[in-house]
Amino acid sequence: MRIEAFSEARTPGDPESNEDQLLILPGRGYAVIDGVTDRTGDRYDGLLAGRLASLTVQQATAAFLLDPAERDLDPARLVDRIAEAIRDAYRRHGILDVARQEPTRRFGATLALAAEGEGFWRFVLVGDSGLRLNGSELWINETVLDRITASLRAEAYRRVASAGGTPDDQARVGRACAFHGAARLHPDMQPWFDEEELADLLAACLNACRSQFPDVPDDHIERLLHGGILTGQGWFQNTTGRPLSYAVIDGFETPMDLVRVIDRERSTVRGIELFTDGYFESAAAPSVAAWEEAFREVERVDPEKIARYPSVKGSSPGRYADDRTVIVLDTS
Repeated sequence: MRIEAFSEARTPGDPESNEDQLLILPGRGYAVIDGVTDRTGDRYDGLLAGRLASLTVQQATAAFLLDPAERDLDPARLVDRIAEAIRDAYRRHGILDVARQEPTRRFGATLALAAEGEGFWRFVLVGDSGLRLNGSELWINETVLDRITASLRAEAYRRVASAGGTPDDQARVGRACAFHGAARLHPDMQPWFDEEELADLLAACLNACRSQFPDVPDDHIERLLHGGILTGQGWFQNTTGRPLSYAVIDGFETPMDLVRVIDRERSTVRGIELFTDGYFESAAAPSVAAWEEAFREVERVDPEKIARYPSVKGSSPGRYADDRTVIVLDTS
């Protein structure tokens, strides 16, 4: 088996800020993990919550794969064991009750796992990290939720640019709109928006999202655009029965209905690629070099992530939109 892997922080000059992790255990399994970017700025053992979460998930996943009692690779047991490890972290830092009551205080991470069983591969996807098999079969839990929030940022970018704002102004206001939502004026949105102008931006995004996502109830779109990432997004986390629902491992229940499990006979799998969402486009070929070429092309075409690759975060000099990690396995 040939194994390639690569990971880089959003800020390349600060590798310790990387909230992605990778796991390589030949004969047992391989994983990429993406810690959810912290919303509060609090640190635990000197680490932001996203990095602590990804490290915790990495260690718990490794323990699961190496446990002889877990060789049936039960995905529900895997998720439960990781959740327990995160709850242990909450207890260690004295915030278990706070995390139970306040979702914004929780640690969280996504996971894309390729586990080796007896004669088969089991792939487990929690959240929006992705998988590609044999160079063509692509599995990504794409969420419309991020595209709705990103619409606020993109519209703010355009309006601030039209009013003569600098790239720094556009980035600051766009980030504030995506993070805080557009129901209330935030200081970072001024002087480019007053209350009336912000209401007009919100109305434009509501109309656009209603048209683009007709299967999403209006009140769900409104909740997300009003509250943004900070207060609007949590209502959809680890819930079922809502079109915008998404999974994350955060120490509490992750509904297995939101966890994707794919099994393949070992003989049918020639190549495996696992990647986090810092890669906005798939590679043309199964190699780290090809994934990095795809990354560079995205940066060339849409560095701010407001056009072809809309996102709640964009790139700026010395800082990319997100951390990124990929593992490429040639199993032929």
